[in-house]
Formats: sequence, structure tokens, C-alpha cells
Amino acid sequence: MRRREHLVVVPYGFVLLICALVWGVAPRSAHSQTMPTPAATQTQDRDDNVTRRQLASFDNFLDSHPQVAEDLRKDPSQVNNEEFVEKHPALQEYLQQHPEVREELSQNPNRFMHREERFDRREDQGRDRDVTRSELANMDRFMDGHPEIAEQLRKDPSLVNDKKFVGNHPALQQFLADHPGVREEYKENPNAFMHQEQRFDQRQDSGMRSDRDLNRGEVASFNEFLEDHNKIAGELSKNPSLANNKDYLQDHPALQDYLKAHPQVHEELSENPQTFLRSTQQFSTHSTSTAKVGESKPK
Repeated sequence: MRRREHLVVVPYGFVLLICALVWGVAPRSAHSQTMPTPAATQTQDRDDNVTRRQLASFDNFLDSHPQVAEDLRKDPSQVNNEEFVEKHPALQEYLQQHPEVREELSQNPNRFMHREERFDRREDQGRDRDVTRSELANMDRFMDGHPEIAEQLRKDPSLVNDKKFVGNHPALQQFLADHPGVREEYKENPNAFMHQEQRFDQRQDSGMRSDRDLNRGEVASFNEFLEDHNKIAGELSKNPSLANNKDYLQDHPALQDYLKAHPQVHEELSENPQTFLRSTQQFSTHSTSTAKVGESKPK
């Protein structure tokens, strides 16, 4: 006698339910565990934006204060040194006005400065590639030789597109005519170009301070010469490029003889007269301050 086999009939709807549980609910559950929620993503984006703003803000500050930038990049921990901060009022004021930057910088100076340097490099790389170092160098030399024009253009870069202003300054008009690459880049975006020129100038100043060929003795020597020749000092202060003007040197034999006797000073003045004069003036100010501190008080 054959044994009957009983088949179990499973309803079709139940099969669909099982499939849905296996292939639908489970993946969605895993997906919900691995993917961030929209709210979390928005929070992260806000945090990143705050960080970028902080880096951009601090980078702008360092661009305007190259000596502070140089000191902090050598030793970021100085930001937590009260004596160092007090000696740099601009830094002290900036940190007071930007508590978020102060907090991030204080907690991990090395990490924050490293990120600022990376930000600075990316900013440089992102600038218009058409602006070459030679164009910036040409503009910087012109500005060094014409401090009055430089001051006005740095206050209002758009003046380069003011025909009346350019016409009233033949030296600028001639320079732009002789340097079409500079003229084109400058006129397209005056603010961006002047910002780059200032950064170029600041780097030059920073490099000059670290240049071992420019020693304290040379600056001190030229400072002494200028103290003995007030008229020359005043004229060079207004227009440093006169130090390279042959007619001016012939009319001032004392300066001509001095430069012949001090070839290193002559070389520095020839390469960058405005920067060297500025170093001399800073030395004079520092020497005066030191002398006042050292003076004994009257009894």
C-alpha cells in the first residue's frame, strides 16, 4: 500500500512577504546604519565652512603681518605665550576679535598653522596662472621706485583704469605702455593683482630679513650716514630710487663716495631701494627706543 505524500501549500502572499523581509527590509536597515542622515551632513558642511572661514581670515591677517607670520610658522606654540602675544598688539587684537580662531589655534597650534599653510598654498595655486612672477617683479620694482603712486594704488587699485589718474602720472603711463602683460592683468582685475603684488613684496621683505648678506653692520653704517646728511635722508625717504639715479649721485658727492666705499650697501640699494631704506628706518627707530630705555632717570 503506497504512502501518500502530503504537500504543504504556502500562500503566494506569504512568499512575497518573506522576500520583502529578506531583500527589502534588511538592506534598508543596513543602509540606514551606514549612511549619514541629512541633518548630520548639513552639520558637517557648516563645520567645514566655519573652518574655511577661520583659515581664510587668519591667512589674510598673516598676509598683512609678515613678521608675525614668520615667527608663528617657525614656532606655532608662541601663540600661547602671553609675552609674545603682548609684544604683537595686532595679533592680540585679532585673537580677541576672532574667538573661534583663538580657540582652534590655542588648542593645537601646530595643526592649525599646518592647515593655514596648506590653505595659503592652495590659494596661491588657485590664482590666475597668467600672472607670472616676472610681471609681479616688474610691478613691484616700479612701486618701489614710485612710493607716492604705490600708496595711492594700494589704497584704490581701480585707479589704474582711471584715464585722468594715469594721465596725471606719466611714469605710470609709460610703465604700463612698456609692460603690456602687467597692463592687461592689472586692468582685468585691479584688486586681485594688487593683492598678489603686495604678497610678492611681503615675501621679498621677509627674504631680505633672512638674507645673511644683509647684516646689521651694513644697515647701521648707512643709518649713521643718513643721520649725518639729513637732506639726503629726507630726499631718499620720499623717493628711494634716487639712490640709483646717476644725476642725483653726481649732485651729492658725499653719497656717491659712501656707496663706493660700501659696495654691499650699494648692491642692496640697487636691488631694492625701498626695502633697504625701510630696514634702515626700522633700525633707526629701534636704536632710538633702546637709547631712551637705557637713559637714566633724573634724580
